Amino acid sequence: MIIKNGYVWNGVLFEKKDLFIEDRKFVEFTESGPVVDATGLFVMPGWVDSHAHVLGTGMKLLTHDLAIENLHDILQSDTEEIIIARGWEELPDNFLIERMNEMANPVILIRKCGHVAWINNYLRTKLNFGANLIYEGQIEKVWSILGDDFYENAFKIGETEFLKYGVTQVHSDDFHGISFERLKRLLSNSKIRIFEKLYTTEPWKHEFGDFGISKIGGIKVFADGSLGGRTAYMFREYKNPGGYGIFTLPDNFDDIVQYAETNNLQVCVHTIGDRALHEVLERFERNKAKLKHRLIHLQFIARQDFERLKKYYLSIQPHFYFEDIPLLENISFEMGYPFLEMYRAGFDIAFSTDSPVSPADPKYVIESALKIGFSREDAIKLYTESGSKIVGLECGKIESGYYADFCLYDGDPFEREPIAVYVNGQEVLRR
Repeated sequence: MIIKNGYVWNGVLFEKKDLFIEDRKFVEFTESGPVVDATGLFVMPGWVDSHAHVLGTGMKLLTHDLAIENLHDILQSDTEEIIIARGWEELPDNFLIERMNEMANPVILIRKCGHVAWINNYLRTKLNFGANLIYEGQIEKVWSILGDDFYENAFKIGETEFLKYGVTQVHSDDFHGISFERLKRLLSNSKIRIFEKLYTTEPWKHEFGDFGISKIGGIKVFADGSLGGRTAYMFREYKNPGGYGIFTLPDNFDDIVQYAETNNLQVCVHTIGDRALHEVLERFERNKAKLKHRLIHLQFIARQDFERLKKYYLSIQPHFYFEDIPLLENISFEMGYPFLEMYRAGFDIAFSTDSPVSPADPKYVIESALKIGFSREDAIKLYTESGSKIVGLECGKIESGYYADFCLYDGDPFEREPIAVYVNGQEVLRR
């Protein structure tokens, strides 16, 4: 395959050149395959989102968005067997609460962060929960009522949403509600390159390895909750209403680490609060972990722990600093959102959206990274090849030997969506 006369991103600027692809990778030269005329088009490596949720992204598009829809209007529907809405930051008023509790069908309201939800009395009774406001593991039980067909549709919609923005690789966390057999089938047929971080406390019960162009190669666990839900685990007490958050690292974390070490799997830990991070670092060191495991989010860090991060891969979200500003008045911390400091210290960081918590659009993340102080060149690198490096893939760079994951743009790639997306040199989306 030959891509002719495109303006190709070389890591610093766009240069006019031809590209050659053979056996799924960029090569120095070939005369075989079709020729694509890219005259006047910009060619970018496919974006790599180092932490997001393909399934969750699709679910959000299938459910009601409280950021743009009125809950009162949503409740008027008499055609929905299950009402699911996401995006609240404060619970609705008592009138709507009472109305939902009188309904004879399930109502699920998911907080923006995804770590807190409200369910109505019908669903609370069905699941034998003691309260309407639920957290973390309880939310997992709610997803079991939706069924695999719903999740399959959501996965495909989520996949298309990422491709629309030129994202060709996602390190995803999808094992929530869907059966493992259905998840494997979806990964095997995915158009997008997915590295699945399998959410489980019993990895030895599941199958790891390659599935099509995707791979189940990581184990996902949570050390705490979210800042917005006041469940991020902090050293210093929240100002209002108090408390330190919650520590949710599995009791058998040591067993998980040992299994991962033995089977060359990456343990990926969600950690937002500084105290949660400290405890996770202690546990990894206590287990004498030799592999380079991954830490995700890292909004708050105790200064004593900063240098310890160089042993790990770090998936971060620059936009969270700006999204979280209204929440910062309720907490105290030593280091917050030190993403630029991490990069300057030489740590292995990569950017991500955490979609559907935030938009799946890489431009949204890069805009925030530039405001923090990253250069455009560094931001692009951290959203392409750096993400692939975390999982040992040669992607995210237009260079001989790298997988041919790339996008064509008919205008500024930092302002527009691609007109065509290629994975392994095969066109997977065109508009």
